[in-house]
This record gives sequence, C-alpha cells and structure tokens, in this order.
Amino acid sequence: MTRRNRLAAGGVGAAALLLASAAHAQTTTVMCNDTTKIPNPIILTGSSAFEPTVKAFAAKLLAETTPTSIIYQVPGSCSGVANFSAALTGTAHYYYLDTTVTPAVLKQDTCTFGAGQLADVAISDVFYSSCANVPQPIPSTLKDISGPAQAMLFVVPKGNTTVQYLTAAEAADIYGCGATAGIAGFNEAGGIFCRDMNSGTQITVATNIGISPAFTTCQGTAQGVNGTSGVIQGVEGYSNPQAAIGFIGADAYDAPASGSTPAPRSALSSLAFAAYGQAKAYYADSDASSFDRKNVRDGHYTMWGYEHMIVNVDTAGVVTNPKAANFVGWILGTKADPSFDAVTLEATAGTIPVCAMTVQRSADGGAQSYYMDPDPCGCAFEAAVTKTTPAGCAACTGTGASTCTGGKACHHGYCE
Repeated sequence: MTRRNRLAAGGVGAAALLLASAAHAQTTTVMCNDTTKIPNPIILTGSSAFEPTVKAFAAKLLAETTPTSIIYQVPGSCSGVANFSAALTGTAHYYYLDTTVTPAVLKQDTCTFGAGQLADVAISDVFYSSCANVPQPIPSTLKDISGPAQAMLFVVPKGNTTVQYLTAAEAADIYGCGATAGIAGFNEAGGIFCRDMNSGTQITVATNIGISPAFTTCQGTAQGVNGTSGVIQGVEGYSNPQAAIGFIGADAYDAPASGSTPAPRSALSSLAFAAYGQAKAYYADSDASSFDRKNVRDGHYTMWGYEHMIVNVDTAGVVTNPKAANFVGWILGTKADPSFDAVTLEATAGTIPVCAMTVQRSADGGAQSYYMDPDPCGCAFEAAVTKTTPAGCAACTGTGASTCTGGKACHHGYCE
C-alpha cells in the first residue's frame, strides 16, 4: 500500500532551556535516601514523556535558598501508577546543579532506592481509567489531578524529507498491521518504533488512531526499547532514514542538546497529523518552525492528553502528603513561588498549562469541547515561547479589568 506525499499545515516548535541531562561519573553508588546528596527530595514515578518539564521545575527548585530535589523513576505512565502504593526498587534519576560553571547547569545522575521508599506522586500521560494494569475504578484514597496538556508527535529522521504528514488511518495501518502495510515507505519492521501497552504515550496515540494500545508490530518492549529516550535513539540511529518512524512527547522533542547528544529537533522531524474526519493535516504548532502549540490549544491537532498526577487523599479529597501537595501546586500554578512562574516554565519546557487551552476532553482520545479557563493565559503562554508580545495581546498590570478594555481583564500580565 502506498500513498502520495502532500504538504502539511502547521508546525512543532522547540524551547531552549539551560539543562543538561548527561550523567556525571560516579565512583560509588548514590542511594536515593541519601539527603546529603539529594536534599529535601520529592519522589515521582511514571511517565518518561513528562521528564523534560520536570527537569525545568527541578532547575528552579534546586536554586532556591532551601533547595528541593526531585527523584524521578520513569517506568512509563501506567507502570508508575501501578507502583505508586508499593515500595520502589531499582534505580531512578535525580537532578543536581553543576555550580562549577556560570550560570549553573542542571544535570542528572542515578540513585538506588533504599528499603521502604515510596513515591510522593505518580505521573501519567493518561487518565487513571485508561490504565489496564491497575484496579478500576480509582480507589477513594487516590485522586487523579489533571495538569498541563502534552502533545504526542510522530517523528522521523531529519534525512526523511519526503514524508511530512500522517493520517489517523495510515498510522493505524502502520502500528496495527506493521511493515507489511507499506505506508509511505515505512516498510521495514526494524524501523517502526513504539513503547508498550502501559506507556501513556502509546495509549494516547492508540486512542487517537483507533487501535488497541497492545500493538506489537514495532520495535517496542520486546526488542528492548526503553522509554522516550529509547524511541528517540532508535529512530535517529536507524540505518534507513526513509523507513524509520516513532512517537514521543512534544516536550521531549523540544528538549535541548545534552552533552554530545544532539537536541532531538536537530535530528528528527515531527509529522503533521490528520485525525479521522479531517481533510487537512496539522502540526502541533501553527507551522513547522513555530513553538506556539496553537493547533493543540485550539483543537485542530487532536493527538494530545493531560499530564496526570496521582496522589493520596483523605475522605474530603484533600492531598494528604505535603510534598505531593507542593508539587501539584507548583505544576498547576496554584502554589506561588517567587523563583518561577508556572506558565512560563511549562511553556518553555514544551507542555501547555491548562489556562492556555481553549479545548478540553474528559477521556483519552475522546471528543473535544470548548474550554475557557477562569484565569486564561494564552497571551502569556505565547509571549513565553515567542519572546514577543503576541498579536492581539495587550500588556497590563495587576489583576481585573482596571487596565483593560473591551470586556477583557488582566490575566498573567495580558488583557484577555
């Protein structure tokens, strides 16, 4: 099966952060409960797609007078949710500031869990109800809190200049039937990369193209691909650029270079996507070189979901773990911190604060409906990623309508 390659509409962008994820050499094992090396830690488990955004927060929190560290184990969304109430084992990433350079650079290393260490928050790219490996419905002792939106992207090597878009039906053939479908040159089994059925990234993709997330006609778990980084490395390094394809979170696509590892955007191209019923394919952004996530925010690009935070709650639904409450508050922007603004931080890290969205959904891959946040931040979001005042956005000070006209009020420094 073949198809003609057409021009696509829209674009996916990148945001530069002063982060470095290359691990430094260790001479001894670092334990995750060693607070002399990892002070005041918050422990996360789950989505590898959300790690670039977590790093952006980690850089700010570590630089504060009383630093907060983040330890992040990334087995995948639903595996993290399943592990949430059990003692964690194995290793995880932790982040630290390298102060030997100016300005200080965020780096990551590996620590080993001690006995009895539990996660404070589980991070999932999908709703708890989408995870087939956990008890349903969600227990009353847990709460699923939706955070920023994350676009999922099909990516190909930069060397593939012929394929610019993918339709939902074509993606279903590629990942449902495998290389034998022969869609757009993706006819080599070794070049089709995926995750596994418990990966939130894979569930998001599957629910948007109408197939089961348990597909195996690709280089996934059985072949040793591990997390977002494994897919990136697999697609980048495949011997035939015309036959390689995978999918990753948009914030991972926008991540900066790390040591000798190039930035994903310099080695990969994202594909525009046409959902079922769409006659035109859209990038996640307004065009291929933009960073505004415009087509996600207005509903044209449909392959997106929320980043979810699973936490323990009491009978009134209040988060019981102070560290979890702090993390949720920082991510949602409900906990003020003089060191950073959540809208700016998430925008430059590649995810979309909910206040910048004008569509919403209540199920992964489900129908979209209109949304207007009570404290909108679309102008602030675009200003953060473009570094300019967006067209149609007027700067303001304070809150409320005192400095705005036309029925608009001041939100996050702009009249909306």
